[in-house]
Amino acid sequence: MPKILKSVLQFILTLVLGLGIFYWIYNSQNAAYQIYCSQNNILPENCSLISKIAHDFGRVNWFFIFLIFVSFVLSNVFRAFRWQMIFDSMGIKVQFFNSLGSIFTAYFANLGIPRSGELVRAGFISKYEDIPMDKSFGTIVLDRIVDMSSMCLLLLLTVFLQRNVFSSFYDQYLSETSLIQKLIPIAVLLIVAVIVFLTRKVWMQWNIVKKIMEKLQGFWSGIISIKNMKRPWLFLFHTIMVWLFFYLMLFFALKSFPPTANIPPAAGLAIYVFGAMGMIVPTPGGIGSYHYLTMLGLSYYGINEIDAFSFSNIAFFTAQFATNIILGILALIFLPIFNANYKRVETI
Repeated sequence: MPKILKSVLQFILTLVLGLGIFYWIYNSQNAAYQIYCSQNNILPENCSLISKIAHDFGRVNWFFIFLIFVSFVLSNVFRAFRWQMIFDSMGIKVQFFNSLGSIFTAYFANLGIPRSGELVRAGFISKYEDIPMDKSFGTIVLDRIVDMSSMCLLLLLTVFLQRNVFSSFYDQYLSETSLIQKLIPIAVLLIVAVIVFLTRKVWMQWNIVKKIMEKLQGFWSGIISIKNMKRPWLFLFHTIMVWLFFYLMLFFALKSFPPTANIPPAAGLAIYVFGAMGMIVPTPGGIGSYHYLTMLGLSYYGINEIDAFSFSNIAFFTAQFATNIILGILALIFLPIFNANYKRVETI
């Protein structure tokens, strides 16, 4: 199958999935809003969920919306600095603007084809800094590993701070899964791993495997570059700043909307984690899944489902959508202009 056709089909499937989830949520919230209108003597012609959402967008505090944009930029400024440190540990100097611009294009690409951003990011930095693609992608894998580790630590901290909420979540959604059902995937993976290990002398001789292993050498050098990090505490500081400003994006979104403005910071952290889990689902920008889990998180803090639906749209279309589109387009415009007169620093 041609790559472009495969990409188009992938985009269509993920978009249909995301819009399907969103449509299901909209229908359920519309039905709930009709009940609310009938209970409060609101005439049917005045009971439009779309009008309610538009009204809620109109009453947000736009100063906090601006702070969302600023937090997104600052989070990725620190991510760009951190990425430069990874390249520096490999003896490669990259320009800050190319690092930051490549990150913005990655977010922009993810709005079209989920999970494509890593390849786009590696492609842009490889193009403008003349770095082998395998090494660039290796640094991004390391970047993702650090992010996944950070997310796990953040999740543990949030569960500790909001034990009652996550206990309720577990009882409601996870406790009915049997032990056998949980162990089956682990058992299958162990069996496959044993078979692969016992047959390694055979498949390691295949030409295609040898070619893949050669490519993985550059890829692996990007991952293990962290051991050569000159200032690990600075790397840790950049990582903390990346996640602090990501959290502040959600916190400022809560502050911008009157029904959620009084939610305390620790509760905001839990809602942030719920929304982040929604972003894992491979839909464009997390549409649908982000809305559902953000609403679920808000429900544990007394926010009614109609206001929660409005907030999920406010947060999504400001923090997740508008910022990615604006900065992604700006990066695509200015990266070629910047690099037209940029003389690359040679690899050490």
